[in-house]
Amino acid sequence: MRTPRPAAVALLLVACPCLTAQEARYAVSIADVQAQVAEVRATFPAAGKEALELFLPVWSPGFYRVEKYHEQVLSFAAAGDGGQQLAYAHTADNRWRVDAAGTASVTVTYTLSCKRGSVTGNQITPDFAVLCGPATFVGEVDNLGREHRVAVTLPDGWRDCVTGLPRAEGAANEFVARDYDWLVDSPFVLGAVDTRAFDVLGARHEWAAFGSCDGWDHDLLVKRLQPIAEELCSTFGVVPFTRYVFLAGFRNANGGLEHLDSTLLSVSRRQRPDDAGFLSFVAHEYAHAFNVKRLRPVELGPFDYEHPPSTPSLWISEGLTTWFGDLALVRAEAVDEATWLRLVSGHVRSLQNAAGRRRQTLEQASLSVWNGSISGTGGDPRTTISYYVKGPVVGLVLEARLRVATEGRHGLDEVMRRAYARYSGARGFTAEQFEAVAAEVAGAPQKEFFDRALRSTDELDYGEVLGWFGLRFRPVEEGAQRPDPWQLEAAPEASEAQREHLRALTSPTPRPHLSHSK
Repeated sequence: MRTPRPAAVALLLVACPCLTAQEARYAVSIADVQAQVAEVRATFPAAGKEALELFLPVWSPGFYRVEKYHEQVLSFAAAGDGGQQLAYAHTADNRWRVDAAGTASVTVTYTLSCKRGSVTGNQITPDFAVLCGPATFVGEVDNLGREHRVAVTLPDGWRDCVTGLPRAEGAANEFVARDYDWLVDSPFVLGAVDTRAFDVLGARHEWAAFGSCDGWDHDLLVKRLQPIAEELCSTFGVVPFTRYVFLAGFRNANGGLEHLDSTLLSVSRRQRPDDAGFLSFVAHEYAHAFNVKRLRPVELGPFDYEHPPSTPSLWISEGLTTWFGDLALVRAEAVDEATWLRLVSGHVRSLQNAAGRRRQTLEQASLSVWNGSISGTGGDPRTTISYYVKGPVVGLVLEARLRVATEGRHGLDEVMRRAYARYSGARGFTAEQFEAVAAEVAGAPQKEFFDRALRSTDELDYGEVLGWFGLRFRPVEEGAQRPDPWQLEAAPEASEAQREHLRALTSPTPRPHLSHSK
């Protein structure tokens, strides 16, 4: 354990006095560690404007829950370019309208309570600070596309500043985001960060651990993680970044959240770096760099930070992300086939033991995410089903269906690669477009399948899974105290052709010529 630092510690993200016509700049200071209060200064160009309408988001992309970050704002003030006080009106819970007439720039200063040890909230401790974009940075309404800059001055004794944003050229700790979306999608971790860098097909990756992480085997984690990341890049056929950061917080927090060039993870010292469940969790968040951060449902972008969007396709964004994350583990030889089958069986078991599967469809689970759950988890299992539960099982069934239809030539990988080529980036896909790509790969209409799997509460048919891959559900022993009828295993009577089908699914993806892009 590190010795607690004094209560008064200054952390400054200092704004340059020069402000171009297009730049927005932010400055943050931590005035009182014990009170866990931060002060933020945000400066925007204002020449020729009567007023600026500013806002804080009410949700974080990837975490589908209204969080009301404005409730953490303790005070607010506005000033012009000469330091003169400006009038403002609090026009909504998360909005402020500032009188800008006669000033070249507007600087708003506000204080934030930073007591949330979560992947979406801000936290200040004696040893580190986590600043999450939506909870930290106000934006100017209808003017989010310009460059945003953050220059960081670390307080005494705080060694590192790590974020997915690139550093400004020639500046030690200044970071540049091309727009507001990238800024708020890039958490900052400040303090003592233990970083291991490794290469993935030419792109720099960093395992950046903070908090109580001493003595944990980070090197073993990197050894397991590097081939998993290579496999996922190969699966999608692209390296969509030049640098990626795993911000691994060993602190009292839960979950993980994907970002464009990073992920913020919650890690327990009790978790082992080679445990299949833990690697599945990390692989899931990394797979999101492809599926949801770049290939996304059309409803999720451009981001509306004040009006949470609804989409029927979170089974793709979350459920298929789990499917591919788990599959990458066995393809990268981080786990063996039997362990991978236990992971897959866990999803099947969770689905078949949930009464809600007969009450709520998969599309309904996605569309109702903003009420009755915590970003897709924690709903009443008697009446609802989670897309985290049913989504990967639909992935399993769809995988087999595609391979049967194409006589083994193509599977779900090919669907994702074609969808990525057509709809990633600014475009996005509709539910109908994604289903059409699957039908194209299969060479036959798939409406009946998707209607049953997504838009009905009928049971899924595992026949093609068992038949194509030579699997069975392990027989339940007579008199077993805890009977489990949903454990998949290789069928003893499987033919060589069936065994080859399973080997083809679980073998490493050939490394194609990969391009690096943003």
